[in-house]
Amino acid sequence: MRIGLVSQEYPPETAWGGIGTQTRNKARALVQLGHEVHVLSRAAECVPQTRTDMEDGVIVHRMQPPGYDFPIYGRPTYLLGYAWYVLKELNRLMAETAFDVFDFPEFGSEGFVYQLDRTVWNWVPVVVQLHGPLAMFVEYMGWPEKHGRLHEVGTFLEAFSLKWADAVMACSASVADLAGRYYGIPRDAIDVVYCGVDAEAFQPAGPDRRQDDRPTILFVGSIVENKGAHTLVEAVLRVRSRFPRVQLRLLGKGGPDLMERLHARIRAERAEDNVEFTGFVELDDLPPFYRSADIFCAPAAEFEGFGQVYLEAMACACPVIASTAGGAPEAIVDNEHGLLVPPNDVPATAQALERLLGDAGLRRRLGQAGRRRVEECVALEPYIRRVLAVYQRAIDRSRNSPDRLKDERA
Repeated sequence: MRIGLVSQEYPPETAWGGIGTQTRNKARALVQLGHEVHVLSRAAECVPQTRTDMEDGVIVHRMQPPGYDFPIYGRPTYLLGYAWYVLKELNRLMAETAFDVFDFPEFGSEGFVYQLDRTVWNWVPVVVQLHGPLAMFVEYMGWPEKHGRLHEVGTFLEAFSLKWADAVMACSASVADLAGRYYGIPRDAIDVVYCGVDAEAFQPAGPDRRQDDRPTILFVGSIVENKGAHTLVEAVLRVRSRFPRVQLRLLGKGGPDLMERLHARIRAERAEDNVEFTGFVELDDLPPFYRSADIFCAPAAEFEGFGQVYLEAMACACPVIASTAGGAPEAIVDNEHGLLVPPNDVPATAQALERLLGDAGLRRRLGQAGRRRVEECVALEPYIRRVLAVYQRAIDRSRNSPDRLKDERA
């Protein structure tokens, strides 16, 4: 099968979030099964021509983002411009390769213009991947401004892209429910395919792992309010009275306002030795951090699509503390694979941390159960089988689509 994956985010050059990680996991796993995979992504900087490289057997095309020829000032304009650039590049690629299916992310609707222009003359079946729709951010995080231009334009683009897809798959049932409700999509038309994780790269530490006398708590992700970073820092400050040598290690970039507040709070408590801001870490360099941690904690304050970082921690047999917001309870059964706490609840998060820090046997049991869950459900082999099943359904439905034979040329 010849598969085109479209995603602005594709590590390592544009490693901004879960969409990029999920796209790379798909691409690598599909190539290992013998499929020809092209990824259309964007370059990190403005470039005059699209650059094509082979990365781990994946053919990666990095194109210039809008703003190279003339300045673009508004995010809604950027979304439309980027989708137009995607059409241009897909037309170029289709002249050289007969694709069996295209897979687009829903956020920003990168496939909007191609789907708008799709007729009998350039028809390729389309799958849209629901990871974190703009509707989710508007409804649960208050961004962008409701009924503002980005909200109105972005959700219009997403609604169109989802409606005219041959198949839709969501990273969690929670996201599928939200998108179905917000965009009026029949819920049974959305396939739930949980995010995959590379269980070979993310493996538990060996039996000879050096036991540090300093307990370590790990956080991976954007250091922003909705990821629960503030709640976690406050919880760690509380557990210091019982575990004075505890160390919180935060991996990721943060907004300047929140970072300033966190540093001020840590200085006020004279806890500089207990909290380490490591900065952004490349995906391939993450496994050792998970393996050396005693606990992974990311108590999201708002709705989370699913949480790739939870799966990565579980794959490394690191016990997880997550919040009940969004899709995390679909990945983690409380007291079985990890512990769940209410969002924005500092006392509950501190209590969960103390419980795990004080019980090595419980940490080991939860970590081992988490690893088994990854191997059985979301390791790349079972994950990619589910993805391929959705692709095949899209191809089958596309053959019978009445729109496929329409000639809507001007």
